[in-house]
Amino acid sequence: MRSGRGIAPTGAAVALADKIEMPLAVLETIEKRQEITKVYCSEALMHLVCDLPGLSFIEAPLSEEQLLADIDSQKVHLAIDIATSMSQAHIVEDIFDEPAVCVCRKDHPDIGDTLSYEEYFNAQHIALKIRRNNVNMMDFLSEKPSPHRVVKAETGSVSSMLALAATTNLLGASTLSLANHLAPMLNLKVFPIPLEIRNVQHRMIYHRRFINDADHKATRETLKAVIQNNQYQ
Repeated sequence: MRSGRGIAPTGAAVALADKIEMPLAVLETIEKRQEITKVYCSEALMHLVCDLPGLSFIEAPLSEEQLLADIDSQKVHLAIDIATSMSQAHIVEDIFDEPAVCVCRKDHPDIGDTLSYEEYFNAQHIALKIRRNNVNMMDFLSEKPSPHRVVKAETGSVSSMLALAATTNLLGASTLSLANHLAPMLNLKVFPIPLEIRNVQHRMIYHRRFINDADHKATRETLKAVIQNNQYQ
């Protein structure tokens, strides 16, 4: 209705605005919470966190560049991976580190209770398509150059690699925690890798814009606590 030369809301309009103000505020809060629920997570740790309520987990991309780009674009707001970033826009926090191990089926015809350097390189291997720092995983972890492995198959996930190792004579690799989790179910033997390699460092990566966000910080602390307290279960 008119008020002098201007337009003033009617009583009905004011009442309607009051009625929808609270629902809109609730929706805005829900939307804000949903923005931080999508988490990239490496397959090695997915089994530890995927039952947490209110969070949606997506397997991390094969490419490190894609992972970081998706953090920048807010496709996800957090990543748990072995990747790192030198960008000032990203916060990188170490969670824990663990050994990489080799696996083969329990009734492997050529591998007994130990795995020697010679046996390792005489065997045929399964490789991961995942690349970090623009190299494959073994080169990423190796302390120094090693002899060429015979790669018979390549998979896009560690679980596919372990399943293939369980049903063939090929050797696979995994983090110790995931191998301990799946080896009993798949009838796999687990060995140290007979090479000089670094431990796998699991990290949390997120955009600096969220460093002081209360909801985001609570999510980060929950994830770190669950992983650190249950890493070998």
